[in-house]
Amino acid sequence: MPRRAAIKAVVPLTAIALVGLTACQKSADDAKSTPSASVSADAGKNDVNATPPTDDQLSAVLLDGKDIPAGFNGGKVKNDRSDTSGETAAPAECGVLAGIGSPDPVGHAERSYATGGNDPESDDSIRVSMSSAPRDQLKKQLDDAVKALKTCTVYTVSQGADAITFTVSDVKNAPYGKDSLSYRVTVADASQRAMGTAVNTLVLKGATGLAVTSFASPGKGDPADGAAFVKAQSAKLDAMPKGTGGSSVKPKTPTAKPSSSSASGNKNQPSTDALTAALLTKQEIEADYSADGAPSTERPTDSGAVVSDPKCARITDDSVGRSSTGYVDQTYEKAPAAGGTSTEAVIISLASQSHPFLKQEFDGYVTALKACASFSETKIDGSVDQYTITDVTVGNYGTDSVSYRVRDDSKDGRAYVFIVVSVQGTVFTQMASVSGTGPAVEPTNMFTGQLDKVAALTR
Repeated sequence: MPRRAAIKAVVPLTAIALVGLTACQKSADDAKSTPSASVSADAGKNDVNATPPTDDQLSAVLLDGKDIPAGFNGGKVKNDRSDTSGETAAPAECGVLAGIGSPDPVGHAERSYATGGNDPESDDSIRVSMSSAPRDQLKKQLDDAVKALKTCTVYTVSQGADAITFTVSDVKNAPYGKDSLSYRVTVADASQRAMGTAVNTLVLKGATGLAVTSFASPGKGDPADGAAFVKAQSAKLDAMPKGTGGSSVKPKTPTAKPSSSSASGNKNQPSTDALTAALLTKQEIEADYSADGAPSTERPTDSGAVVSDPKCARITDDSVGRSSTGYVDQTYEKAPAAGGTSTEAVIISLASQSHPFLKQEFDGYVTALKACASFSETKIDGSVDQYTITDVTVGNYGTDSVSYRVRDDSKDGRAYVFIVVSVQGTVFTQMASVSGTGPAVEPTNMFTGQLDKVAALTR
């Protein structure tokens, strides 16, 4: 971990909302806080039905202009997630303070602020991070952080041969209402050379976690007081319409009526086991298909791929699966007509989340499909996939469903896919029929059969 490690394992809730401004997130390229009165009367309220806001929604409410405390200037808005892969903590129970093992948030936005003409991207600045996820996930992470801080007065985060030591002091529980926390951390490298001091303040608001971290390099004195940032950013979250991740303050303007398919939106979100049980069985799939191994319950991870046209990014985004309550996928291979290697398959993925969130994701997905006839995606290894989309049809597999065909041209050849995406209550279903030789078949019986089983699960 390079110098940016000085701020990496510092803040719980930004790898999943508050934990994740961790030691490797900040660099020179890329505070002592004394919290006062409660941020707002609603700071501790639980808006359990809040929809986790997206990157764009969080970016839109980041402090800017006149909202920034006097004397500070703001840097760039960033939406990058924290990457804690390959990191370990000692003691292990302190890993929650570094966001180790936390799933990616649904939405994330962050910005750094510095005084006067100083560079906001330098180490000596105040960083405001907001991340969103289902409320219960964020609450558990905050509770785990509170528990860890009772024993984690000194802990180490390692990645390969690099190790950073954190010493915790001045822990304050509930300084900004029930679901809040603040503490001070001094940071040292493997040779115990001082790297800086930070003060972290964490506030959970509905389905959004707010982390304000003030950092000072060695010799720069105490970190700047971040209290004004906590209050100002909390106020902007409180002003968000109910159901979009802030606390349960009433919106100033009427909200839209829920969609007709939201009748089961308040049901419990099915677990991974329940979703697995709802997959098509051997008796329910077509005779020439068979399950390719056991169902996988491993959630997708952020691929790091870059889409050529930002408005098309929603089509390849897998944040629904990453942040879901329950998740499973299963591949069914089609037997080749005359032996040999199979070139056709059906892949089914089921994920559960709150209905408002799934409906929002679905609507954005359909909008992107209609606007993106062709776009490319550059993978982290430099390879490029070129996608061509045709035959977009909304509603042919039930309310809140869309189907389309896509051709994928890559260095490995060409693939043809027929895809159906559907939202039913609290379950998101994606079904893909894939062919390596020509237009993919539309296995209507399998698709409708799977949707019928999901419908029964969400009634």
